[in-house]
Amino acid sequence: MTARLLTVALLATLTVACGDDSPTSPTDTTTTTSSGTTVTYTGTLDVGGSRFYSFTNAAAGSVTAFLASVTATTDNRVPLAVPLQLGVGIPAGTDCATTTTQMVGPGLVSQLSVSLAAGVFCLRVADAGQLKAPVSFAVRFTHP
Repeated sequence: MTARLLTVALLATLTVACGDDSPTSPTDTTTTTSSGTTVTYTGTLDVGGSRFYSFTNAAAGSVTAFLASVTATTDNRVPLAVPLQLGVGIPAGTDCATTTTQMVGPGLVSQLSVSLAAGVFCLRVADAGQLKAPVSFAVRFTHP
């Protein structure tokens, strides 16, 4: 019985170790409060690329977002002032069909605000032609 448990543990460890180290989608940290859900969405953006995060509005209300940071992927201590495009829309296959977009530079105030009905939506981050190399980014947004 002990040998069987060790075998299962070893297989689980090997399975995790064989996984791809590069994330295929951005990561997020979610906090829920009485005023809504706040998500910090992080990832890497290639030149000409885009990333999106799907979310569900539990009720109609305002969605706000800001580009918290943009840094060099080679050294995340180097902040960049390069603007990116933030957008909100509806998931469409492997992308987000944005209905509202805004070019924004990094800042810690609301840069995009839109009222949405209850339902499934997406937040999209994209290079608008300003990137010269891949960057890491963090976006914080709140939704009902």
